[in-house]
Amino acid sequence: MVKKLNIAFIWHFHQPVYQENYNEDFLMPWVRLHGSKDYYDMLWRIENFKNIKLNFNISPILVESVERYINGAHDVHSRLLISDVDALNNEDKNFILQHFFDANYANMILKRSYYSSLYNKRYSKDNISTDAFSNQEYADIMANFTLCWIDKKFIEIFPNLKYLMDKEENYTLEDRREIFNIQIEIFKRLADLYKKYQKQNKIEISTNPFYHPILPLLLNIKEDKYQYCENLPEKSKLMEEDACEQVLKSLDAFEKFFGKRPKGIWLPEQCISKSAVELLSKLDIKWTVADEGILANSIHKEFTRDFEGNLEDPYDLCANYKLEGKAKTNIIFADSFFANLVGFGYGNYEGEIAANDFYEKIKTIQNKLENSPREEHLLTIAMDGENCWESYANDGDEFLNTLYSLIENDPSLETVLISDFLEKSEPIILDELSSGSWINRNFDLWIGEPTKNVAWLYLDKTRTALENAKNQLLGEAQTPKDKKQVMDLIEKAKQEIFIAQGSDWFWWYGEPNESGNDHIFDYLFRAHLKNVYKILNRQHPGYLDVPLISIVGKPVREPRKMISPVIDGVLDENVDNWADAGYIFLPDSPTFSAGKTIKGIYFGNDETNVYFKFELNKKNITNSKYFLRNQIFLYFRNETQNILSPARTTIRTENIYPIIENQFTHEISFSFNDTEMLPLNIAKSTFGGLWASGLLKKASYAYQDTIEIAVSFEDLGVNIGESIEFCIIAATNTNLNEVYPQDVLLSLRR
Repeated sequence: MVKKLNIAFIWHFHQPVYQENYNEDFLMPWVRLHGSKDYYDMLWRIENFKNIKLNFNISPILVESVERYINGAHDVHSRLLISDVDALNNEDKNFILQHFFDANYANMILKRSYYSSLYNKRYSKDNISTDAFSNQEYADIMANFTLCWIDKKFIEIFPNLKYLMDKEENYTLEDRREIFNIQIEIFKRLADLYKKYQKQNKIEISTNPFYHPILPLLLNIKEDKYQYCENLPEKSKLMEEDACEQVLKSLDAFEKFFGKRPKGIWLPEQCISKSAVELLSKLDIKWTVADEGILANSIHKEFTRDFEGNLEDPYDLCANYKLEGKAKTNIIFADSFFANLVGFGYGNYEGEIAANDFYEKIKTIQNKLENSPREEHLLTIAMDGENCWESYANDGDEFLNTLYSLIENDPSLETVLISDFLEKSEPIILDELSSGSWINRNFDLWIGEPTKNVAWLYLDKTRTALENAKNQLLGEAQTPKDKKQVMDLIEKAKQEIFIAQGSDWFWWYGEPNESGNDHIFDYLFRAHLKNVYKILNRQHPGYLDVPLISIVGKPVREPRKMISPVIDGVLDENVDNWADAGYIFLPDSPTFSAGKTIKGIYFGNDETNVYFKFELNKKNITNSKYFLRNQIFLYFRNETQNILSPARTTIRTENIYPIIENQFTHEISFSFNDTEMLPLNIAKSTFGGLWASGLLKKASYAYQDTIEIAVSFEDLGVNIGESIEFCIIAATNTNLNEVYPQDVLLSLRR
């Protein structure tokens, strides 16, 4: 008889705080959109499976946001959705054209033929006028966008939803308001559904520190070594206290909302450290989850896999652990291969085929555990439960239904609630615990990069200012009533600090991640820090008015002096012609989407030429004989020419980089594959926002280890003593992939 294998699915639901203040609109719609597509559906699905049990981790701020919608809150998108289109101004219409096509094209837009035609019309030109669309078309864009984010299964609950989904065009104001009201009705049913299945012991709900902070970094900001340490504040006792308070606040809120205190805490981004686990243990938390890479570092044993991704030895990963000593908290380690398959691999496959492949990989692990000395083993699959399903046909229905069916009909497999499993399994004792996250086993996505570090510095300064104000105000308080008023004020300000400690701000700041809405995240982060001073009735520091994203993509260093490198494309450790050049460090994306083409850019000039050297991630370059697939565009603007034209690369999503709104005087472009490049091209701006091809008089280029180019100031129309501004764009078939910088042009002076 095959030894039974326990499987713990943990679906993580989280959205950051999208409001500047409690009574203001959400600046992004993702809580509402995922709420009508994922949060209900991911649980409702198990109604059809008698024996399937699931674990859900639900962020307290997500619950709080849902409640705010129920109580009448709106986001910017929903305000427009329920507005009379005849009252839309040009700014509103621009917003609709930029943001109401933000959905998976193949699985969401293309499924609605009229919406698809509006999409094609929208992107038929790089800079389409708002006058190209009628008011009715704006109404239909908004209605279709919202409907493609509502799961079709809700037709069973809301009979008129089928009519609204089938209509596709000529939506009235009443139609659009009904669509929004259906979303709110879905929200109202969420709590009862989760409480129902929790009571039936079909699900276990865990939570995370309230505002989703990176707990190890609050406990010790220098928990790890970082590539870039400038501007990092020192370890803070105040932040340590906040870490504990954020956990306690989440436990209290969870108990109030779901009726029972959670036994598990999901450390945000699976960022873990020994001090974080010790804190959870002091608070009687029964379990937490971390990534397999942390276990590998902790036991000094790498988990090797075969060419199909199967673990050679799954024994260590399929167990629960406790730290040596008095620690009460169990640590389970998730198999990241399975999470990556679901999150980034299976979306392009037919659902049934992907589910069967997943099932076979589970069975392979089970077979390898047959001779294990332990009786109980746990395969943990822990991942984001909301953001991957757009890439699946029918929102992942075929995949998940097939997978759950295969597991339920296999008596040797059992899905379990984590707390139930821990009741029957003895933990293995860990002598040490490595610090890190689910990405690269470190904290680099949240700290140790120029922009991220400045954000931490601003946070630390504001936290210190709050503590100083608290001490001053309490010292001035004359009566118990005065002291209570002070503490109420301090607690209100502290909530703003807690929000600013959230992981999402630091994730989107700096390299390598880019959301297309970085300016909104930056605005909200600084707004919450400014709110602290506003609540205290004090003037906030002027630096909080300056966007932090203004340094995104800007140089790690500026040019030290003029350079005149040899253009040969060869890396020579003994000869560095670029030592005094400016440098932009662009790390390859560690997530499992397509990585970046460029990983570093050197730039500089002498009295005659402008020079660039591009370090490339060749694994991310299209390996094709068709050169036009990989392109780099250099857009320049000199200070003497008034005729300007827009960049010619195309953006096929809503992600509009601020810098693309600039216009330029010169364009240098070239195409390349993994081994060769075509000659440089130059174009000059001409009347009507057009470009005219020209001839380069003085230019050189080379491509071996790197791509190096030199372009003369003469070709760019720059005289001695004048400056030129520029940006760099990487593209595929003229479709924009990367922009450096993203909002402020770089400059060089001849």
